[in-house]
Amino acid sequence: MTTTLDLEYKYRIELPAGDIVMLPFTLAKKNTTYPAHCIFDHEEPAATIDRTHLCWQCTEWLRESLNSISEHWPDLEDALAPSGGRAASSERVSGTGDLFPPLPINGDVSDVMRDTRNAIWSTVGQLVQDRPDLRMPADHGTGVLADWLARWHVGYLASHPSAAHLTAVGTDLAKVVPAVKSAAYQSPPVEVSLDIACHHEGCRGEVVATETPAGRKVVRCSENITHRVAADQWFYTHANSRPGRASSALKKKYLKARQ
Repeated sequence: MTTTLDLEYKYRIELPAGDIVMLPFTLAKKNTTYPAHCIFDHEEPAATIDRTHLCWQCTEWLRESLNSISEHWPDLEDALAPSGGRAASSERVSGTGDLFPPLPINGDVSDVMRDTRNAIWSTVGQLVQDRPDLRMPADHGTGVLADWLARWHVGYLASHPSAAHLTAVGTDLAKVVPAVKSAAYQSPPVEVSLDIACHHEGCRGEVVATETPAGRKVVRCSENITHRVAADQWFYTHANSRPGRASSALKKKYLKARQ
C-alpha cells in the first residue's frame, strides 16, 4: 500500500550517528539539524527562529516579498498592454471563459512576469512534491499562488530540510520583487474603501474600489486577492440591492480620491 511518505520528495540527510540516508520530506524535516544563525546575508550574525534556517526579520521579508507579488500582479497584467487592454499572453481569470484578441505587449513587463511566474511556480512545484496531499487553490494564477504561499507556507519554506532550496527561493524573490514593483506602476492606483464588509463567509476583509493607471476598475477584498469582481459587475449587483445609493457613493469616493 502506497502512503504519503512514499510519494514525498526524498532528501539526503546526515543522521547524528553519521549515517547518510535518503528520507522523505516529513522525516527529513524531523531529522534536519538547523543552524544557530540565519543563512541569509547579514552584516552581523542573526539568531534563527527555533527549527528554521531564518531569523524573524528574514522570515517576514519572505512573507512580504510574496505579498508584494500577489498585490502587484493585476497591475502587471494591465501594464503588459500599453493601450490599457488585456494582452494575449496575460493570465486568464479562472472560470470566465473570456477570449481576448492579441494586442501589442510591453516586452520589459513580459520579461518581469515570466521571471516572476517561474519563481513562484518552481516554489509551488517543490511544495507539491514535498506534500503531495496538499490541496492547491482552484485559481492557478501567479498572484493567487503568491498570496497562498504568503498566507500558509512561509513556515514551510523557513524550516525546509534543504537550505539550498530555501536559498534559491530567497535569491529568486530578491531578484524579481524589485522588478515587479518597478514595472507595475507608472503612477499609484486610486484605492477607496467603500466601508462594506466582504460578502464571502468568514472573511474579515472590507470592499475596496481600485482604479489602476491603465484605467481598469476592480472591486476587491482588502484581505483576500481572490475575492474580486469587475467594478461594473459589483456596481450593478450592489445598486440593485441598495437603489440609488451605490452609484452616488462610488462616484463621490472616486472623485474625491482623484482630486
